[in-house]
Amino acid sequence: MEENRNYFGSNISPLLMGVSAGKENFNVKVNLSYKRNFRDKNLRFSFNYLTEGNVSAYDYFEPISTTDSTLVNRYFDNSYNHYDFRFGFEELRGYNGTRVHVGIDAILGYGTNQSNYFDRKFNRLDSAGNYTLDTNSNVSNLFQGRRKSNFLITGIDVSFGIDWMLNERFTFTFQVTPQFNYYVFLNQRTKDARNEYSSSKSYADFKLGYFDLMLFYRF
Repeated sequence: MEENRNYFGSNISPLLMGVSAGKENFNVKVNLSYKRNFRDKNLRFSFNYLTEGNVSAYDYFEPISTTDSTLVNRYFDNSYNHYDFRFGFEELRGYNGTRVHVGIDAILGYGTNQSNYFDRKFNRLDSAGNYTLDTNSNVSNLFQGRRKSNFLITGIDVSFGIDWMLNERFTFTFQVTPQFNYYVFLNQRTKDARNEYSSSKSYADFKLGYFDLMLFYRF
């Protein structure tokens, strides 16, 4: 039995991504985690917040109308904010400063998926096909549509990790956490001037893995 059986920690990878990541719209998981050691097993609980980092103004666009002198594009953006509680256990192997673990958790939570679109009008500058944004047009940056859908989140995750015992009090953990979720549709609010959206519905989703860098304090 470990002398310091209680672990309390957090995922520090969002801090590192905020400094080093140059890409947009990458997945972010922020969490608080508690573990209780029982010899070669840990019982674990965590509260998690999942969203996107470095959010861009839009995800993609498509032309919707053109003339000899103008171009109108429609821009689409999708984002999410999910909260969940996870509880499970992990099996431990190796105790000489470094060890590995395999764990599993049940997931229960609540989440919101948001989507919006807007139009921008551009005026043609020259015969080479260069355009400039028409800031005087009532089409430019005009809000056109939005959908906000709420879901009950269920699922499981499986983690594969390595623990480094920094000293008697601190443990550093790197783990990969594939997860399967089933999102149960609850309700939605929609403003859809251009009829771009269909009704939301329940769906399943699999994410190959979040890369978690965890720092735990043991007591």
